[in-house]
Amino acid sequence: MSRSTPPTLSHRLEYYAYRVFEWMLKMMSLETVFKLGEFAGRIVYRYNSTRRYQVTRNLRFAFGDEISQSEISQLTAEVFERTGANFLTSLKIPFLSDDKILARIHFEGLDDFFATTREGGIVMVSPHMGNWELLAQAIFLVDGDFRVGTHYRPLNNSLINAVVERRRRRRGLKLFAKRSSTHRLSSFVRDGGAMGILADQRVGDRGAACLFFGRPTTCSPLPHIIAKRGKGLLTSLSCETVGIARWKISFRYIPTISAQACADSIEQDWRRSPVDVFWFEDRWRLRGEDPVAFLNKYKDELEIPRALRAVNLAQQEKKLPYPDRLITQEHQEVDFNQNDQSLREILNEISNRGATPVDLFLAPHSQLGRVKKLSGKIITLAVEKNYFSEIPPIKK
Repeated sequence: MSRSTPPTLSHRLEYYAYRVFEWMLKMMSLETVFKLGEFAGRIVYRYNSTRRYQVTRNLRFAFGDEISQSEISQLTAEVFERTGANFLTSLKIPFLSDDKILARIHFEGLDDFFATTREGGIVMVSPHMGNWELLAQAIFLVDGDFRVGTHYRPLNNSLINAVVERRRRRRGLKLFAKRSSTHRLSSFVRDGGAMGILADQRVGDRGAACLFFGRPTTCSPLPHIIAKRGKGLLTSLSCETVGIARWKISFRYIPTISAQACADSIEQDWRRSPVDVFWFEDRWRLRGEDPVAFLNKYKDELEIPRALRAVNLAQQEKKLPYPDRLITQEHQEVDFNQNDQSLREILNEISNRGATPVDLFLAPHSQLGRVKKLSGKIITLAVEKNYFSEIPPIKK
C-alpha cells in the first residue's frame, strides 16, 4: 500500500490491535515479555507447518553439509522461540528509559567503531537478527558525535508505520525510505553520517553475484556502492541474544569495500548466533523465467564450494549452459500417473535427499503446472523450452 493511500478499515483495525497489544506489553517486565515471546514461538512452530518448512529449508541451505538433520530440526525449533522473544521485546524497547536499555546490553568493538567514524562517513551493514529495535535505538546511547541514518522499507500499514517513524525520529534518526535515491544516501555518508542498511535480503538478478555460505547467489550492492560514492568506510552492526532479555551489540570493521565483503560479514554474523537470525524469508529462492541467468556473472577462476542443485524429472535430457561447479543436474524419472498426494511426497523426498535442498526442477511441459503446485516454492521450468538460449558465454 502506498503511504499516501488512505488507510482501509482493516488497516485501522490492525492499528488499534497493535496499540492495545503494545499497551499490554508495556505493563509487563522485559523478562516476562521475552518468555512470552518464546512461548508464542513454540506455538507457531507447532501449528504453522509452512513457516516451519521455510525455516528448515533455509537452515539446510546454510548448514546442510555441516550439521545433521536432527540438529537442523532442533535449531529450527529454537529459531521460532528466539524470533518470538526478539519480536515481542522489540515492541517493548521503545517504552524503556535509556538507563534500563543500557542495563540490558553491552557493546563489542565500540572503540574500533569510534576510530572508524573519526575517519569520515560510514555504512553499517546489518542483518535481520537479534532484537532489531535495539539496532535502531542503542547507537544513540553511546557517547559519539555523529549523525545516524537508516535505509528502510516502510510498513504496509501506514498508521503503524507512522508510529514507528515518529519514535525513531525522536531519537534523531534520519530515515531514508526504500526508494530514496542513492545520491541522497551517499551524500549523507560523504557529509560524515553513519548510515545503517539491512543487507541480507533476497534481491534477485538485480543484485551482485556473491558466494553466501559457499553457494552462488545475489546480494544487495547498495552498502558498498554507497560507501564508495560517499567516500566512506564499511562496518558490520549486529545484535545477538546472550541471556534472558539481554543482548550484545557488535561493531566489526569490514576492510574491503565490495559486495562479497558485505556478504562475508553477514555470513559471519549469522554463524555467530544462527538462532537469532530471521530465517523466515525465502532467501535462496530462484525466481523468474530465467532464474539461473545470474550465474553468468561468475568468472571461471572463482572457486564455488557448493553448486546449485537442479533435478530433471522428465525422460528428456536437458543440457544446462553452465558447468557443474555452478549448478549440478540430477536425473530422476517420475511416474506422473500417480495421484497428487503421492507425487507431492516424492517431490519432497527428492528435495530432502542429500545435504542441500533442490533449487530447480525441470519437468515435462504437460506436467509443469502440477509440479509447480506440488513442489511448494521450488522454481519449476519446462524441460522442452530453451530458457537459456540467449545467455552469453560465462565471463573469463
